[in-house]
Parts: sequence; structure tokens; C-alpha cells
Amino acid sequence: MVGKKIKTLRLKKGYSITRLAEKAHISKSYLSHLEKGLNNNPSLQMLEKIAVSLNTTIDELIEAGSSNYISSVKPIITRDWLCLIEQAIKDGMTKEEFIEFQCYLKFKKTNELTN
Repeated sequence: MVGKKIKTLRLKKGYSITRLAEKAHISKSYLSHLEKGLNNNPSLQMLEKIAVSLNTTIDELIEAGSSNYISSVKPIITRDWLCLIEQAIKDGMTKEEFIEFQCYLKFKKTNELTN
């Protein structure tokens, strides 16, 4: 599944296997094996290299059950988002609480899709 996502994102960017392999500083054969599903257990370091090269996140590459790619580009943090984050910090929200809230939202969205 990871390989299919990598290939889809690579093609959306218009990258050849060679170009992505060069950008990620990994071998072309390793990338090819990933995309073909011959290697289903890449390390986090390899996934990070690929994700950065595709301007995405590891989460998007490995997210289970998602076949539609909302965006292969990192979101732009607008002034509105910065204000929301600043207000949350002023209100006393910690990083841990923010992460917990994100996990809750992902859980909620996953359950909405399966129900």
C-alpha cells in the first residue's frame, strides 16, 4: 500500500523513478521495489527521505485505508492558522493536548468513514 501511494504521489509531481530516487538520496532499485510492493517494510528514515522529496508527510504515505490523496503539497500556514495556534497557546493548550486532540479527530473521521 505504501508503494502505491509513493507511486501515485510521484506521478502527480511528474517525477520519474530516477528523479525521485536522486532527490531522496536512495537507490532507484530500492524505490522500484517499494512501488512494486516487493518491499513492504521500509524504515522510517527511508520514508522520511521519500516524504520530504515528495513534499508530504510520512503519515500520508502510511495512512491505512486511504486511497484518495487530499494534497501532495504541504499546507501553507496562513496568518489565520498562526492566530489560532497563538490563541490556543495563550489559553493554556499544551503540545501534548494538541496532539491528543489531533488523534481524537483522526479517530472520529475514521469512524465516520466506516459507519
